[in-house]
Amino acid sequence: MTMKTLFAAAALAASLVAGSANAASFFTTPGSAASFAAPAGNATINFNGALPAGFTLSGGPLVQLITGDTATSAEPAFSDGSRYLSVAGGGAATLANATVGYNTVSIFLGSIDAFNGVDLLDAVGNVIGSWEGWAFSTPANGNQEIPNTNRRITFARSEGDALISGIRIRSAFNSAEVDNVVFAVPEASTWAMMLLGFGLAGMAIRSRRRQPKVVFA
Repeated sequence: MTMKTLFAAAALAASLVAGSANAASFFTTPGSAASFAAPAGNATINFNGALPAGFTLSGGPLVQLITGDTATSAEPAFSDGSRYLSVAGGGAATLANATVGYNTVSIFLGSIDAFNGVDLLDAVGNVIGSWEGWAFSTPANGNQEIPNTNRRITFARSEGDALISGIRIRSAFNSAEVDNVVFAVPEASTWAMMLLGFGLAGMAIRSRRRQPKVVFA
């Protein structure tokens, strides 16, 4: 491995935020026009037209595709003004493909609240990983304008996980807003780099936990 590659992996690891109860992990990128835009992938869902072949969107009346701001939803910051997915309080929206699996899925989550939530699903609906909104932003206070609470979040399965076939967006109260969802199977070299980055992040977290606590009188 070249030093340039190693530094890139370390930089990725530094940006990671891992859920300790999950084998799957994620990293986030603060909101901007660039991070709002859909990254390269195998299946992109921008809610402006038909879903890619094989995908379904379910969730009932608490799940809507809307534009702009409403009484219960706020357009994600840095949006291009097109339609986005809104999940009202008590609702859950599931995007899934029962026949194809992926290594990663990336979403842009607007005005992140602590009561928002995300679940990764396998082909039969089993949960691979689960997180609440406070894991993605500190504080997760629903600010509708700043980069900290409007972020691109990229989830990745671990080597031992089932492939990712779906993602469920939850919200206990109004509302969760999502756009530009991208499912991907990265090239082998990119995937190896991502796994290395997640591994380095995990080691850093464990190392911090082992450090003795020092108390000054």
